[in-house]
Parts: sequence; structure tokens; C-alpha cells
Amino acid sequence: MIQVSFFKSKAPKHRKVCIAKWARFWTGPKAELFAPSNPKAVNWTEAYRRDLENRFPTVESLLDYLDMVEAVTPNPILCCFEMDPQECHRTILADFIERMTGVKVREWSAETDPVKEKPKKPAQTKKPELVQCSLV
Repeated sequence: MIQVSFFKSKAPKHRKVCIAKWARFWTGPKAELFAPSNPKAVNWTEAYRRDLENRFPTVESLLDYLDMVEAVTPNPILCCFEMDPQECHRTILADFIERMTGVKVREWSAETDPVKEKPKKPAQTKKPELVQCSLV
């Protein structure tokens, strides 16, 4: 299952995949073909739609790329920097994927995430030993 979100969300880091044009400090996986070519374009939404249509002219080309992304990061959460999904290209990407493939791509949230993360075991620490001493 593919979802979208933003980097500062509480989404599991090991499932985050960068779809931003510039991500200088991100060291995780990137899906560069999902990044906009010109995020500062005057009409950035139309420019980004054209980017996607040119990069993925067929359903097969899009599915092949999604398969490559999922091979590197199972159940990926495609992330960018914009907190508001209505002001971000990830919403346009989610709509494009749905329109091309019929697969619904939702905004990640802990409550609706179908991938249940296993809780991490707390680190085991040694209990201090009790030492008896006598005062003389």
C-alpha cells in the first residue's frame, strides 16, 4: 500500500521515500521521477501534472516505477516538505496514481494506517545490585 505524507509527520521513518526536488539532508530512499521539475513554476500544479504525464505516459510505465519504489521500500510513504496536503504536489501525485491505476493513495495517519508496526521492545537495562554495608 502506497501512502503520502510530509517529512516531519510521525509516519515510520523506515517507510518514508523522498519525492521532493531538493532534499539536501535526506539520506533515505528517493523516488526522483515523482519530484516536480520546477516547484517554483508560476502555475506549479499544471507544470507538475505535465511532468507526470510526460514521465509516465502509460499505466505500465507508472506501475513499473511504483514496483521499483516498493521493492526498495515496502509499503512506502511518499514524502515531501509541505505540511498542508492541499498546497503540496503529493496530492497531485496521489490523484495521478489513482486516475492512472485505480489505486487509492491516501494521506498517512497513524489511525488509518493498515500496516501495523510491531512495537519496539524496550531496551533492557541491568538493575543495580543492592550492596549491604555496615556502618561501624
